Amino acid sequence: MKAVEKALETYLNQEKMIQSCDLYQLTLANGNAYYYTDADVNITHNGHVYRHDILMWKRDQIKLNSQVCVDSLTVTIYCSDSDMIASKPVMKAALDGTLDRARLSLKRCFFKDSMTIGAISLFTGEVEIKKAGGLALQLSIKAETSGLNMDFPVRKYYPQGSFTSTDGKVTAGGVDANAVIAPFIPRKEMLL
Repeated sequence: MKAVEKALETYLNQEKMIQSCDLYQLTLANGNAYYYTDADVNITHNGHVYRHDILMWKRDQIKLNSQVCVDSLTVTIYCSDSDMIASKPVMKAALDGTLDRARLSLKRCFFKDSMTIGAISLFTGEVEIKKAGGLALQLSIKAETSGLNMDFPVRKYYPQGSFTSTDGKVTAGGVDANAVIAPFIPRKEMLL
């Protein structure tokens, strides 16, 4: 369940004509953050100015699932040679690794008469470049749970030697440089 401020809750419950836009926060691995919106004007929220005149953003619909899965979001950025991220054109930044390990946060912002009432956080994840070329940069945003979507290792490393446990500490005795890699076959009653 999403947490919202009381003013936003009141606005959403009482207002018939709701005005909203998306807010995008792109944070690079070095900690520099860039703020963008898909609105027609700049939006100020939490002390940050979300720019509308630099990049054009388009995102896919967020899907709700009734089962546990790893979420992802596809975002397309339309840009020109004059649009910059980290003092580089956007396409160059995407292709030279500037966007590696970057994070994107998506919020839905609600406002009335150009006054921001509040925002709801919709999605946050790591940026992966799907396609880059021409005027469009397509990003795949993977949720933090993407690390859980990995296959269990088929082979395990078993170091040779004897091991003893004393007072909660494991110590090795007679360890040699050889090791055995043996297949791991889980039992059916084992839950992973």
